[in-house]
Amino acid sequence: MKQVFTAENRLNVYHIKNLLETKGIESIVKNDGLTSVVGDIPPVTAWPEVWITDPDMEAYAKEIIEHSKTSDVAGEEWTCDNCGEKHSAQFLDCWNCQSSKAF
Repeated sequence: MKQVFTAENRLNVYHIKNLLETKGIESIVKNDGLTSVVGDIPPVTAWPEVWITDPDMEAYAKEIIEHSKTSDVAGEEWTCDNCGEKHSAQFLDCWNCQSSKAF
């Protein structure tokens, strides 16, 4: 297993976990319940973490995570390589044919 993401906000952590899983990367969240021990340990140590089960997928997982940080509503539109449908930047999958956006 390999840690690929951590954040103070557990919503961000679960968002990344969901993004990875929609791309076929199995992941788990660790440290989700450690907020009660902050003060006994450094706060950063208690942040929830996303771990992937297949270390060979680390580069692809980090690419997806990085893309999620730069992607927003005002970003560039993209065109599906499979069916030619145009999409806003925030979408990672084609609504028409369910193909994934190429990175």
